[in-house]
Amino acid sequence: MGITPGQNEDVRIETGNCILLFSKCNGRITIGSGDFTLPEISKALIQLYYVNTYGKYLAADYTSGKTSFKEKQLTDVHGQGRQFHFTNSERDDGLELNYIVNMYDNRPFVLLRLSVTNRSRNNVYLHDLNLLQMDRRNGSYVKFEDNSGPLDFFKVGWHDWVYSGLRRGNQKDVDSLPIMKPFIGKMLYDPGLPIARGKGEFWGEGWGLLTDQKSAVLAGFVSTADQFGVLHVNCRAGSGELTLTAPADGILLEPGEEFQSEWGYVQFIPLPSANPAADYVDAVARQMNARVPMIPPPAQWTHWYHYFQAITADLFVANLNTIDSIRNIIPFKVVQLDDGYQSAWGDWTTCNAKFPLGLSNLSQNIKNKGYTPGLWLAPFVVDPRSTLAQKHPGWMVKDVKGKPIISGYFYDFYGYALDLTQSEVQEHVRSLLHTISQDWGFGFVKTDFVYAGGLPGIRQNPKMTRAQAFRKGMEAVRQGIGDETFLLGCGCPFGPAVGIVDAMRIGPDTAPNWTPYLWTVKWATPIIKSEKSIGSLRNNIRHTLNLSTQHRKWWWNDPDCLMVRNYDTTLTDDEVKSNLSLIGLSGGLMIDSDDLTRLSQERQSWVSLLTPILSKGGLPLDLLQNEMAGLYVLPVTTTWGNWNDVAVFNWDKKPGNRTLQLSQLGYNPGDKLVVFDFCTREHWITRESELIIKNIPTHGCRLLRICQLEDKPALVGDTLHITQGGEIESWLSTGKTLEIKTIDLGRNASGAIWLSLPGKLVKAVADANPVVFTMENEGIYRLEMRFQGRTQINIQWE
Repeated sequence: MGITPGQNEDVRIETGNCILLFSKCNGRITIGSGDFTLPEISKALIQLYYVNTYGKYLAADYTSGKTSFKEKQLTDVHGQGRQFHFTNSERDDGLELNYIVNMYDNRPFVLLRLSVTNRSRNNVYLHDLNLLQMDRRNGSYVKFEDNSGPLDFFKVGWHDWVYSGLRRGNQKDVDSLPIMKPFIGKMLYDPGLPIARGKGEFWGEGWGLLTDQKSAVLAGFVSTADQFGVLHVNCRAGSGELTLTAPADGILLEPGEEFQSEWGYVQFIPLPSANPAADYVDAVARQMNARVPMIPPPAQWTHWYHYFQAITADLFVANLNTIDSIRNIIPFKVVQLDDGYQSAWGDWTTCNAKFPLGLSNLSQNIKNKGYTPGLWLAPFVVDPRSTLAQKHPGWMVKDVKGKPIISGYFYDFYGYALDLTQSEVQEHVRSLLHTISQDWGFGFVKTDFVYAGGLPGIRQNPKMTRAQAFRKGMEAVRQGIGDETFLLGCGCPFGPAVGIVDAMRIGPDTAPNWTPYLWTVKWATPIIKSEKSIGSLRNNIRHTLNLSTQHRKWWWNDPDCLMVRNYDTTLTDDEVKSNLSLIGLSGGLMIDSDDLTRLSQERQSWVSLLTPILSKGGLPLDLLQNEMAGLYVLPVTTTWGNWNDVAVFNWDKKPGNRTLQLSQLGYNPGDKLVVFDFCTREHWITRESELIIKNIPTHGCRLLRICQLEDKPALVGDTLHITQGGEIESWLSTGKTLEIKTIDLGRNASGAIWLSLPGKLVKAVADANPVVFTMENEGIYRLEMRFQGRTQINIQWE
């Protein structure tokens, strides 16, 4: 690592991965790749915005005062390196700025932090700490190979329902119809952020990727507990502006106090990349001590997407009994009660007339049948009509007039939000969740609409940011339920929940409809089809694709519920199978939400294909090319063989063809590959460099298994599990025999496997029972399989 003071007191720092140039006279910073390739962050400003004690909005930067520089050795969760401090003091405003840069010996990223200390005699109120601020008019921008054209921006939303996806430089940012804003505005957007009106200007939260399709800059925040980090970009032709902001929400900073931003993150990424956010999500996981259960969560059922709030205790128990009767087909382990039981939002421990025996009784009934009880609640939202609201009006977040803020429209009322900075409120949340989990035995808890705890407003503690208040509430939830209870966040700001939740919903609500549909506002259906975040399978799938990179890094992704029914739905079978394929390959939670008392055996078998969860997580191949990726791959590596499961989607409004470049999967031209189509049961051998998949139905997919074929026994295809071979534990080939052992799938296994053998198959047995087989192509045999528990398959050929 080299450090060189340059002319005009510039400081130049070089590592193997990055070069940084800091101007001590004006605080401008330039960051580039260690190999001098583009992109480059050029001459970005460092800026603090605050309000002084007289109410004047001001900016502070490095153009005044005196700037000093020091360095020290660094060892932290990311490894070893050097830390550099650029301290700006002796200022007329009495503030002291400290810009900190972490550069690592063996990491491809740079971390940035801005802190402010109030050395004056007066209070100040902090607003935005801009770690990087760019404006092309003053020469600061992201320099790509060619800045003459528009750029693309992959943006991430505040929480799961807020839009995440690719925006083009010639597009506008996502917005909703004005008529819908009173109903969905605070749920589907961060009220703390503006919505850009011009083309090419976008706001994102947490992290994002700015790209010219040849390379990308990933900017974001690696620590996420204290502020809702923000990105603002201008992608218009000739612009390339990026601002990285840690909002302080106007909190009070008294004389002598210091406030630190979150750690910002910058990385330059050459494209194409199989997973451009891989280093970033790993870094956040380290920094935030992510909570990722090692054992895959079991299959679960909830009533929500069939009964909604019309659920009753009798209907719930009827489905519980059905679950018990089909446990050899679908091995459900968690049975979760959703919305519809409570007397009022806020009064979560008292039930309405539909649940006369209460929650403790229901939990015990579920446990008596051998299942884990699950419960939904929205602990930070309060119905003004609730007993809680009447008893504790001072517990609510207020507006400037002292009235409770509105946290959203919840089916038939506008709700309030709990002020989570208050110790009494934190204890209420802690006690509530302790009752539910520890006293009543609910081992799975879903906390919904918790964004309410992080909405803008006036709280009792003026020194806590929105993010800090929200995290206090989530910490109280975790303390209440204990370490062993599984916690799922929903409607939940992503960043501050890392390290607290076990799983996270990552997308808008699904629905038994392809396009948006509000079951409580049915009149709006014709005018909301283009809405990006209102519940629909289309919008839900987009986020499952786009946020796969976070799975099993920050938490277990929850893609929301699977629905496979052919009643009470407008979904086509092709749409259902696309969702089933994506959930299975993604490896996220598997939660069914059908009326099981009416589900056919055929549809039950569809669900069973996803149990147990065997995927370690898939990724989209075209994340930065399409708003909804059309290619999704699960690479599978085992001790006995490697293959790729690939879902090829058609999101168009009519059937069409799709092309898959096999080099995207790591194969070389001329490789002998065998392709198996899970949907049609067809298989073929190819040495071509691409596959053309024809006539994919509207919103449908083809699920392919692709592997190299060599002169030895190989698995060609498999319909026992969605991973097409993930259930095989061992594979031993000796001479002209093959021994295959499977894991216990926890259910009856029924399907077939296709084998490529170097000779004529003469004998096949499973646990000493004959197996029916047929030859389909030369050297490729289909074996019909039915078993329960572990099985051993023995093959002999001549």
